[in-house]
Amino acid sequence: MTDLIPYQPSAAGPLETETVNVTVAMAGLSTHTQRAYKRWIRNYLSAVNQVSPKEIDLKSLNVDMAAQSFGPAPLKAWLGKLKAGKLGKQSIMQAKASVVWLAQFMADLGRIDYSVPSGLSRVKAPRAETGQRSGTWLTQDEIRQLLLALRRAEGGNKALLTRNTAIIVLMVTCGLRRDEVAAALWSDLARQGRNNILRVHGKGEKLRTVKVPDMAHQAIEAWRAYHPLPEGERAVFTRIWKGGAVTTDGLTDRAVWMVVQQSAKRAGLPRISPHDLRRSFARGAYEAGVSFELIRQALGHSNIATTERYVNSVLELDRAATDIWATMLDEGE
Repeated sequence: MTDLIPYQPSAAGPLETETVNVTVAMAGLSTHTQRAYKRWIRNYLSAVNQVSPKEIDLKSLNVDMAAQSFGPAPLKAWLGKLKAGKLGKQSIMQAKASVVWLAQFMADLGRIDYSVPSGLSRVKAPRAETGQRSGTWLTQDEIRQLLLALRRAEGGNKALLTRNTAIIVLMVTCGLRRDEVAAALWSDLARQGRNNILRVHGKGEKLRTVKVPDMAHQAIEAWRAYHPLPEGERAVFTRIWKGGAVTTDGLTDRAVWMVVQQSAKRAGLPRISPHDLRRSFARGAYEAGVSFELIRQALGHSNIATTERYVNSVLELDRAATDIWATMLDEGE
């Protein structure tokens, strides 16, 4: 077996199973997408072939089994099962995308015709009106409450609190994704004229430059004092052992998620996600008068229409038709 080209059994040798390492082909996808696709692909192949997900090894995937698993009917049935399990629209669309991606990969390897992934992409996912997670964002006061709780924390590991503070400040002031925070290197931090900047490793291996505000720069510099080797191609944010030892091992995006969860709990705020901090940045910047184009550049969106939908979705409750109409009725009494 090789990483990308399926194993070709020798004509003179014994018949062997043809396998391929699917995970290598995912290298161009974001860490979050890779993790999701792996989960959905295992789920789909196990459901269609009636085997345990543990039997689906994506580093040594049976090519014949995978190639025979595609079709509009099994995909529709699987997506319908996901809907019955109360999954939201976004999850169902992501699940479908993972199967189409795998079919495209098999077509690229010459194991199925390109018409197969094309046909799968036209399969209409079932409507999922339940199980959708509504967006959450923090007000300016809640963000200040979050930061104040971190800065005033007493006792505990000072290095841990300093690191977590730097992570939260960077996320709320720059709108970074959790995997972008985890991927940040010391070499990505630089000066351009009078400005501190961060080169951000975004989705699809896209690189963008974000200005780092003074408060975020100061938080990172405070953390630098605890980092054993704050230089070069080493991760900015690293693991800290329970005993307090700071390592040079970079955090995973999952660890960033946990930092946000724990920080919110410390501040007495409801459960929030890293993406909620990203939404909070977009909302706050817009309300401060920042243009959609500048917000788009900071968030790393390819299309400004995405940014407009993103910002509008977190503002719609403030301009709800229900409130406007109810106010008019109330004034008429």
